[in-house]
Amino acid sequence: MWTALHDAASRPGVSVRAYIDAEASAGGRGPSAGDVAGWLAPGTVLRTKQFDGKPVRNHAKFVSIDHRFLVITSANFSWSAEYGNVELGVVLDDGRLAERIERELGAAEAYLYEQVPTA
Repeated sequence: MWTALHDAASRPGVSVRAYIDAEASAGGRGPSAGDVAGWLAPGTVLRTKQFDGKPVRNHAKFVSIDHRFLVITSANFSWSAEYGNVELGVVLDDGRLAERIERELGAAEAYLYEQVPTA
């Protein structure tokens, strides 16, 4: 998945926006938020921040493609999820649902996320 997102972010006219859990990425078991931002540049990477004095946890796993297709999955975007775990996912062709989810996340950005600078 990471290679596909990296390649997509490099293509002209393609916008990649990734939302990551700051607590999970800070655990040292995978790439840091800065690593992800560098890998997906020029895409935009946002990480969760504190809300009401507590860290926001982001457990959602989905990809929206062309504001039309949704890939919703139980899989974390990690090596073990891609190569070792049994996961379940679904692909939906529903532009209205894709755009609604994108709007919901966009509305929450200012409250729950902060942009990760690229190095």
